[in-house]
Order: sequence, then structure tokens, then C-alpha cells
Amino acid sequence: MIRKSFVLLLLCSFLLIDSCSRQFRRSDLPSDQIVSQYSSTSMKLVNRPYTEMLTGDDLPLSGLQRSIEQTLTYFDKIPQSRLFKYGNLKYSASEISTSMRLFLSLLEKSKNDKDLIIELQKSFLIFESVANKDEQVMLTGYYEPLFKGSLQKSSRYKVPVYGLPRDHHILHLETFRKSLKYRTIIYRIKNGKLIPYHSRKEIMEQNILSEKAKTLAWMQDPVDLFILQVQGSGILVLPSGRRVKLSYAGSNGLPYSSIGKLLVEKNKLLLEEVSMETIREYLNTHPEELKQILYHNKSYVFFNLSETNENPRGSLNVPLTPHRSIALDVTVFPKGSLGYLISDIPDFDEQLEYKGQKPFARFIVSQDTGGAIKGPGRVDLFWGNGPLAEKSAGTMRSFGKLYFIIAKKEVLSKIIPSSPAD
Repeated sequence: MIRKSFVLLLLCSFLLIDSCSRQFRRSDLPSDQIVSQYSSTSMKLVNRPYTEMLTGDDLPLSGLQRSIEQTLTYFDKIPQSRLFKYGNLKYSASEISTSMRLFLSLLEKSKNDKDLIIELQKSFLIFESVANKDEQVMLTGYYEPLFKGSLQKSSRYKVPVYGLPRDHHILHLETFRKSLKYRTIIYRIKNGKLIPYHSRKEIMEQNILSEKAKTLAWMQDPVDLFILQVQGSGILVLPSGRRVKLSYAGSNGLPYSSIGKLLVEKNKLLLEEVSMETIREYLNTHPEELKQILYHNKSYVFFNLSETNENPRGSLNVPLTPHRSIALDVTVFPKGSLGYLISDIPDFDEQLEYKGQKPFARFIVSQDTGGAIKGPGRVDLFWGNGPLAEKSAGTMRSFGKLYFIIAKKEVLSKIIPSSPAD
């Protein structure tokens, strides 16, 4: 508590000293040489005026502040010397948390969007995701679904939801090679040998987990379970009306394969009409193809059961914030990073009728990851729960720009005297 108060005092002092200029200066921007030096294959340092990228925020800032504060609990718990890469720059957990607290101070201090952007250009670096030749990312959405379910098996509820199996093991590859940070192998042991864990088909066809894992609950429909696993968490409404939460506990480690993409490749659906709703409709009207299509995705997710009312937790183990939390590939981008996202989102009226796309631009925080979110060109936006969240997440598929925001090393060195200058 004393350390945090001291850091906040230093932040306030720094802001008072550094607030004399309210004009953009070219010296605030890194040179071409520095851009080349600090950029990586996935994150490019930006050296153009921030007003060309940042236009403000389309949402109330309370959600952003809450999301950042949740992320700070993650950084405050891990070793303060742990390093995260922004392009070719390395920042410690201590530096990142200080950067986020500085951003929160600027947010409270700035009278309008213009003031905030001016202060950001003076004190922060911006990295851009290098996704493809247009440097655009593909944006999809996910949500926390609601399903009918039961804690007891019956003729109506007969699809099991499993907890983490006893023979499920994780090998952290970072133990053997530092360059493999965040990479893991899921395995089981058979006859003294390490082998891949059971596939979706094996689990569903052979009832292979009945003696290996606890059955947490029962659902009506294998498609419901599949959607729950794709979203990573959900809420079960029991026959009594009571609600319980199913949260992500782990997976079988096998690669995720999109059944939406499969249906497009087989000319079952058109690319522009693919959504969770149309996929469900196709599976319901073609039951003879159900197993073949579901088994295409070998990945299988296990859950925890609880009665908490908080939002689902992402890969940082902090509650996600609707419309602010995103999922990224943590082998490419730094965990817990503050960013800015520009794209289009689906627009619905009060009757949940689709009206088309509308532009948005907002600050976001990377708090999650996902089996389908791989490489620098993929972003998943968390929508929360409820009918609008389901519609929006299921419909969302657009392209846009993703930026990452981190304080300059020289700024951090004034706040944290021992901060290493990379």
C-alpha cells in the first residue's frame, strides 16, 4: 500500500511538471531509426501524429477504468521483474503497471479527447499490429451464453459437461526454452509414454471420460455444449430457475478448427452469412451431418462450476469487462496490454433486428486468449451476456486497426528511478 501511494504521488508530481506544453512537437515522435530498431515482425512502432489514429472513445470511461484496475491486480501479483515485449522493447511488470497508472491519471486529468491525445503523444509510445499488407486485424466477438441445464441427468438433459480429467497433464515448454513462453503441450500417459489427449470424437463417441472426470452438469443439446466450449464460459439456468456459472478450466490441447469455415468450404453456407445463429440453424436442420461437423473441431474444453455472479475470467484470471476486454494471441502480443481498437460493429434496434454496421473507436485491454485467436491478425471482443451480446458477438466479423499504448522509457525512469532503459 505504501509503495502504491508513493508511485501515485510521483505520478501526480510528474504530470504537474510536464503539463506546460499543450502543442504537438515533432520531437515527441520517434525517428525512423528508432522505429526500425524497436519494431518487430508483429508490432511496429508508430512515428506519426497520434491524432491520425486516436479520435476519442465511443463508450463511457468507467468501464475502461474498471478494466485497467482489474488488470493492475494481475500485474501487482506477478514477479515485478517479469518481462513483456512491445515490439523489440522489453518492459517489466512494474513498468507496465506504472504505465497504466500514469494513463489513468491522464484520463482523469484531461478535460477532453484532444487534451488526452496531446498528453499521450508526449509521454507514451504507440505500437501498431502488423497483421498483413494492409496492417489490418480481423475482429470477431465472443460472449457469455445462457443455456438451460440441470445438475442431474434425465431424458431431457443427457449431454455431460465435464470438469478437468484426472489424467490431464500440462507441459510448460518455457521450462525447456525461454523462447517458448506461454506455449504448452497437453498430454496423457499411456504405457509409460506421453501421448496427445483424447479428441472431441473420442470423448463423445466412446464416453471415455465417465471414469476420468467429474460430470459437473447436463445440457440438452450437443450444439449447446459446443457453443459453450467455443465461448469459453456460460451460465446454466436450472429447472428451478437458479443460475450457475460454468467457467473455463482447460482444454484437451488439440488444435481448434472452425466449423463455420468448414461449412463455407463445403458450400453449405455463404461466407457473408456465417454467424453462430446460422451455424446452429444448419446443424438443427441437418441432424445427419451433426457429428461429422462437430468432430471437425478436435478441440474440447473442460469447465469449473460455481455460483458467482461476476463476469467470466480471462487468461489473466481477472473478470472481463464487456466491450473493453479483448482476446489476443499471447505468444505474439504482451498479456495485459492497453490498446486502442478501430473497426466496425454490428448495429441492432430495440427489437434486435440487424441494421447494418457502424464505426467505433475505443481503448481496450488485452485480458484473454482463445483457441481460434492465433497470429497478429486476430482480435476477439468480449460482449458480456444477454440477447444483444449473443446477437452482436455471433454477427461480428470486420477488419480494423489495433494499437498498443505504453509509456516511454524515459518517462518511466522519472517515476521509477531504477527502471531499466532498454
